[in-house]
Amino acid sequence: LMLSQIQPHFMYNALNTIKYLTKKDPKSAETAIVKFSNYLRANMDSLTQKEPIPFKKELEHVQNYIHIESLRFGDRLKVEYDIEYDDFLIPALTIQPIAENAIKHGINQKVNGGTLKISSFEKNEYIVVLIEDDGVGFDVAAVKNDGRSHVGMKNIKTRLKEMLNAEVIVESALNEGTKVTIKIPKEDVSQ
Repeated sequence: LMLSQIQPHFMYNALNTIKYLTKKDPKSAETAIVKFSNYLRANMDSLTQKEPIPFKKELEHVQNYIHIESLRFGDRLKVEYDIEYDDFLIPALTIQPIAENAIKHGINQKVNGGTLKISSFEKNEYIVVLIEDDGVGFDVAAVKNDGRSHVGMKNIKTRLKEMLNAEVIVESALNEGTKVTIKIPKEDVSQ
């Protein structure tokens, strides 16, 4: 199920971007190949991963994905990281699919693109991870009733709840963007 989350269009686009770079900027093409290889390896490794992994490892996976997307989107995709706390565990393939949704459904749909921000910090008895974008946003109530399964997000919520007793909150507003908040009780994620 997690591997099915790898969108074929992303793979095709990544390979086409790398093909373009081989002629225009071979050094960037070489870096992109390494990032893409690491991205694919992390997805394959997640098949055998039954326990949460260090957040740093998941963040590295997200950064490999975003690097490849940045090559495609150029100045239309800005990324900010505000990682205040990273010494905790999280299920594999948790943050990356949320970041992918933000880019694909939020930022990419906005004429001038936008900004993706990933933050992590401690707040009271929780570790909080935020994935925010200033893309086109959506009507949360309409999505709940649109008849589609939204398997990816359901999978993320289920794995976070089962593995770490964590809560996922999705907030969005049309023309303003989307914020996904992951609240993980501290006692469930210490390394």
